[in-house]
Amino acid sequence: MRKYLPKLKKILITLSLLFIFLAAFFGGYFVAKFSRIFVKKTPTTPEVAPPVTITDKALDILLIGYGGPGHDGGTLSDTLIVVHADFENKKIAFISVPRDLWVPIPYDWDNLQNYKINMAHAIGLDDTRYANKRPEFRGVTGGGNMAKRVVGQVTGLTIENFVSVNFEGLVKVIDLLGGVETDVPVTFDDFSYPIKGNENETCGFSAEEIADFHAKYSGFDLEKQFTCRYEHLHFDKGRVIMNGETALKFVRSRHSSQHGGDFARSERQYALLTGIKNKLVSLETAKKLSALLDTISDNVRTDLTLEQITSFRGLLAKDGEYKVSSIYLTEQNVLNASKSSDGQFILVPKEGINKWAKIQEFIASGISQ
Repeated sequence: MRKYLPKLKKILITLSLLFIFLAAFFGGYFVAKFSRIFVKKTPTTPEVAPPVTITDKALDILLIGYGGPGHDGGTLSDTLIVVHADFENKKIAFISVPRDLWVPIPYDWDNLQNYKINMAHAIGLDDTRYANKRPEFRGVTGGGNMAKRVVGQVTGLTIENFVSVNFEGLVKVIDLLGGVETDVPVTFDDFSYPIKGNENETCGFSAEEIADFHAKYSGFDLEKQFTCRYEHLHFDKGRVIMNGETALKFVRSRHSSQHGGDFARSERQYALLTGIKNKLVSLETAKKLSALLDTISDNVRTDLTLEQITSFRGLLAKDGEYKVSSIYLTEQNVLNASKSSDGQFILVPKEGINKWAKIQEFIASGISQ
C-alpha cells in the first residue's frame, strides 16, 4: 500500500489547489472568474495564535473537504490534511488528521467544549447557534479559521492558511466532465450509506419502539436500527465510469467491512482524483472550461494570496526535487479509541484527553526525516 502514498498526496495537493493555481497561471480572465474563491484573511488574536511572519521558506496550509448543502451535517469536515511545505529543505509532509479526534473547541468566546474535530469547521460557519464566538471565527472565514486554530493546537504547527472544498462542487465538476473513469481498487459493499433526506425517517417504528432504541443504543449502533435511512452500495474492482453522485458515494463510504477506514478512503480518493486529473488534461475539457471555472468558483474558498499560490506553482513544477512524506495519526501510533459521555465513537491521545505533547513530537519527528 505504501506505493500509493506519494502519488496520493501529489494528486491531492494538485487537485485541491488546481482551481486556484489556474488563476496564477493564466492571469486576468481567470482571476475575474476566481474572484469569489479568495477571502480576506482575518487576523487572529495573540490568545488564539501567535503572530507569524510568512516567508518563502516554509508554509503550513490546512485542506478542508466537506459535504455541502443537502447533506446531514453538510458543513462538518470529511477531510482534514495539513500540507507542511518546507521550501528551504525541499520537503513536503502531508499530515492526515482523523475526523473523530476529540478536541476542545472555543465555541463561545474563550469557553471550550470538547467535540469531534470535524465540528470545528461547522461551528466556525454557524453564526446563529454559536453567536458569541471571537470575531475571527465568524463570517465567511470563520470555518477555516476555527479549523486552523484547532488543528494547530493538535499538531503543534501554526497553520497560516486554509483551502476549503465543498464536495457538492466536486459532483458538479464530474458531471460537467461527462463522468470520469475510475479504477476501483477493491470490490466492496457498504450496507449503511446514508440516504440524503432520510435522516429523520422513523422507518415505521412507533414512538414507544423508538424510545426503547434510545434506551438500549447510542451513536451509530442507534442509527443502524433505522435501516430505511441507509442504502446498500456495491462497487466491483476494476475500471468504472462514474457520474458525480456515484463518485461522491464511492469516496465518502465509511462502513464497508471489506474496504473501510481512513486509509481505504484515501485509496479510493486517489483512484477518483486520478480519473479527474486524466479527464481535466484531455483536449475535450477545454470546451467546457468556462462552466467548470464557474462551478469551481462557487465551491472553493481560501485565504491564500496570489503570491503564496505562485510559490506553490513553482513547488509543483519541481515536484520531483521534493521529498514527500505522509503522517497519519492512528490507533497504531498515538491514538486510542474511546467513547464520549453521550456514546459517540471518538479518538483520544494515548496519554489522555487533550494531551497533545506526544502527538506533536510524533509529527515533528516525521517532518524532520
